Amino acid sequence: MKVAVVDDHVLFRVGVRQTLASSARYELVGEASSAREAFKMVDATTPDILLMDIGLPGMDGVVATREIRRRAPQTRILIITAYAEINNVLDALDAGAAGFALKTDGPEALLDALARVQRGERYLAPGVADRLRAVEARRRHVTDVLSVLSQREREIFRLAVKCLKAREIAQELCIARKTVDTHLNRINRKLALRNQAELVRLGANLGMVDTVRTPTPEREPLQSV
Repeated sequence: MKVAVVDDHVLFRVGVRQTLASSARYELVGEASSAREAFKMVDATTPDILLMDIGLPGMDGVVATREIRRRAPQTRILIITAYAEINNVLDALDAGAAGFALKTDGPEALLDALARVQRGERYLAPGVADRLRAVEARRRHVTDVLSVLSQREREIFRLAVKCLKAREIAQELCIARKTVDTHLNRINRKLALRNQAELVRLGANLGMVDTVRTPTPEREPLQSV
């Protein structure tokens, strides 16, 4: 099994080299310290699995993952990083990564991750999997609650929970201000809300915003229906 690694820290690449040398299953076929180096390396070596850091100079590992998946769809990419931020996990998986490992988990965990990715499984480091399940459950809950809304109404709802005013939403979506007002009134009616403050509060309860802020009323306040 051919493995390559993309990381700008030499000591980490040395550690990966030593870890792979301890197993007869894997052959290290290339190393790169940046995304651009990685593109050339993948073109030249076509690794089966590519270990990819996120914090790369110039172009981050998520963007690089998307490009490598386009160039070499047969190469499975395992993100390996020191940071387990859930947004990084979601972005990496959306970009086509086959898994998300943590540098802090050590050599045995890396070999386990490689074995699972090799078998075609999705690997998530312990703890990351629990957090991802929680996020996916929240997404399903949001989808259920907002299922009564049209696609355009959901777009406007997601902007309104950020406390954007109707005119700002209109500018963002390139639609008329009156059209936004009409949609907001329909959203209020469908979700049994009285005003934007309740809309924002609902968004916070659904986990769509970090903190609840009281929206500043516009000259033409949102009318409930």
